[in-house]
Amino acid sequence: MVELVVSDMMSKASDHRAHVLLLQEKDGLRKIIVALGLLEAQAIAFALRGIGTDRPLTHDLFGAITSEFGIELQHVYIDKIDDGTYHSKLCYRQGADIRVVDARTSDAIAIALRASAPIYIDDELLNRMCVHDERNGAISIPITAADVETLKVAMENAVKAENYELAMKLKEEIDSRRPVDKIKEEHKE
Repeated sequence: MVELVVSDMMSKASDHRAHVLLLQEKDGLRKIIVALGLLEAQAIAFALRGIGTDRPLTHDLFGAITSEFGIELQHVYIDKIDDGTYHSKLCYRQGADIRVVDARTSDAIAIALRASAPIYIDDELLNRMCVHDERNGAISIPITAADVETLKVAMENAVKAENYELAMKLKEEIDSRRPVDKIKEEHKE
């Protein structure tokens, strides 16, 4: 497992409701991008800046309840990606018992930041999903990190640009995500 730290949070220039979180390996250069909704971005931003509220937000309330019952967050583990969405586990300790709870990655990070708990990812997953810095400040992501709709738009753009090799790679990735039964059904028609 590789420990990650929050490197940056950005909003999409054309849509301020869409946010991304940049996580970087603690002692290295590899990074991943996690998509966030507005509320999750706000919860993470508050935790990063140490901003309190008059009344507890959901993630604060969750932390208060677990603390009250003697449950301690040990770490968050980002364990897989599916259709461009990361999946995470919250690993808790209560006395001698260890419990693992499935969570949205954005929520898991918001909770981990409040609890000062580390965030981990499998080394192989990090290698497969890490972003690459490009010239002019842009970054590129692996096609396996994008959702199907993003892949379809990229494929259309590749065809328009007559980059058929890229279009074929994108189509193969899209097809690999469809259930086998749906593919068989499409070929019957």
